[in-house]
Amino acid sequence: MRRYRFVHRTAAGAEEIAVERDGTRCTVTRDGRAAAGHLRELPDGRVSLLLDDGRQLCGRVRAASEGAVEVFASGALARISLADPLHDRLAHAAAEAGEGSGEEEIRALMPGRVLEVAVSAGDAVEAGALLLVLEAMKMQNEIRAPRAGRLTRVEARPGTAVEGGALLATIGVEPAAVG
Repeated sequence: MRRYRFVHRTAAGAEEIAVERDGTRCTVTRDGRAAAGHLRELPDGRVSLLLDDGRQLCGRVRAASEGAVEVFASGALARISLADPLHDRLAHAAAEAGEGSGEEEIRALMPGRVLEVAVSAGDAVEAGALLLVLEAMKMQNEIRAPRAGRLTRVEARPGTAVEGGALLATIGVEPAAVG
């Protein structure tokens, strides 16, 4: 089974969409509502989704640019802002950083072992910069800066075990000084 998560942005804000696909079986969850059916790629390049409730959606989908797709269905072309959660967060971090002030804590999402620490307290970082590498469940996870700023604390140490929720670093806002 393959699982995908996307963020759809409109003037009203961001909305998360989850897609699960197991062979031709597909479930799309949006606003807590799920729609399931069978997904097929047609010989002419269109995609057809036959929903369990009898409705059918059919059209062409192509990547338009970073963070957007174009959907052509029922004779109409629509451009939809759609991005994976990490790229969406990085793309909108600057705008969201301006809304708040102060420091942001970076915490471990699950227990693991710190393999590498790439920064020190006092370092200026850009949004998306590598902070550290955390091994959890035999996977190496790169922990990246959620926004630009200056690291005020770095608690993580290479070789140490951390619990889920443990403070790894703190990033402070430093608007014009990073770069």
